[in-house]
Amino acid sequence: MDRKLFFARLSLIAVSVGILAGSSVPGHKIPAAFSLTPDKLIHCIEYFVLGIVLLRWLKGESEVKTTPLIILTLIIGSAWGILDENYQRLIPGRNPDFWDWVLDTTGILIAAIVGYFIWFREK
Repeated sequence: MDRKLFFARLSLIAVSVGILAGSSVPGHKIPAAFSLTPDKLIHCIEYFVLGIVLLRWLKGESEVKTTPLIILTLIIGSAWGILDENYQRLIPGRNPDFWDWVLDTTGILIAAIVGYFIWFREK
């Protein structure tokens, strides 16, 4: 197996598990340090990271070029945000928030744009 592809897969799994773990914390057990940071900024940053590793993985798995991979990254990342927000219905003290999903998707979009300039733009 290609070492870069293995790392891309491992990174995607790690980031996905990290997001799921963060969403699994009951509302009353969220560390006080997070109350000092803007919640929406955290969503945007964590989904930006997800978008970067997702696009990197898709690029390694496929021979398809730029546009379809960017669109697929947006669809998968946004869908993961929807699932993540709805998963929070099951966690005590947590609830889904439409605006959290909007910022999740914004983070994915920013990652797709940055990823385009890193991996796809003609040099």
